Amino acid sequence: MSLYDQAHIRNFYNEYAERETARWDKSIIEQVKLHVHQHYLHQHLKQKDSILELGAGSGVFTELLTQYTSNLTVTDLSPVQLKLNKEKANKDNYAHRIKNWALADICDLSKFKNNSFDKVVCYGGPLSYVFDQKIKGLTEIKRVLKPNGLAFIGVMNLWGTVNEYLNKIILPVPKSDNEKVMATGNLHPSSFTASDHHCHMFTAEELKNDLEKVGFRLLTISASNCLSVSRQKEVEAIRNSREKWEYFLDLELRACQSTGMVESGTHLIAIVQKKRN
Repeated sequence: MSLYDQAHIRNFYNEYAERETARWDKSIIEQVKLHVHQHYLHQHLKQKDSILELGAGSGVFTELLTQYTSNLTVTDLSPVQLKLNKEKANKDNYAHRIKNWALADICDLSKFKNNSFDKVVCYGGPLSYVFDQKIKGLTEIKRVLKPNGLAFIGVMNLWGTVNEYLNKIILPVPKSDNEKVMATGNLHPSSFTASDHHCHMFTAEELKNDLEKVGFRLLTISASNCLSVSRQKEVEAIRNSREKWEYFLDLELRACQSTGMVESGTHLIAIVQKKRN
C-alpha cells in the first residue's frame, strides 16, 4: 500500500488556506529562503517561456513567474489554494498573464501533453508529499518538459530540518520517535503518529539519486538557507544596512551551494534539465 494519501494532503492544505502565504512573511529567515528560491528563477527564466507551476499554493511564486511570461499554467492539488491563488492574481492585477488554473496531482499530469513546457516550477515541496510515488512525480515532470527544458524542484530536507528545529522539536521528542523519522525521512503515521503534517524529508544523496534515476541532468543543488539558520536577530540587524544586506545575501547564496553546507537548510533546491534524446 502506498504511503501517499492524496485526500489527506488535499484536506490539509484546504484547511491551511492563507497560512501558506503568511508563512513566507512571518520572519526574516523565511524571507531569506524566498530570496534563495527566487534567485534561481531570475537566473534561468527567459521572457515568453511556457511555464507550468506545480503545487502553486496561494501564489507566493506565481506573481514573479508572470513577470516573465503570459503563458503560465498554475496548478495545485487543493481547490482552496487554487481559489486563493486566482483571487490574489485578480486583486494584484496580473491574472491576465495567467493562461489557466487547473487542479492537478503532481503524480498525474495527464491533462498536459508531452513536451509542452519550457520550464516547470515545483517549489514549496510538492514532491515531499507523495512519499513512495516520488519517481512517478519526477517522471511526469520530465514528460511534460520540452527537450532541454528546466525544472525547479524544492523538497524538504532531513538534516536541515534537524538543524533548524533541534531545540524546538527534535530534542523534546523521545529518541525512539526521532529515530523512526530519521531512518525513513517520513513524518507519517507509519513512523510518527504525533504530526498531521505528513511529508517526506530528503537527504541530498537521495534527491540526487532520484533525479539521476529519472534521467535528469542536475545543474545546481542548493540549500534553501544556510548562514541565516537560527540567527534571526543578527540577520534583522544586517538588513538595516543596504550594503551589508546585499553582501550577506550574496554570501548566503554561495554558502547554500557549498558541498559542505547544502543540507543546512529546511529545503533542498535542485535545478535540472531534461536531456535531449
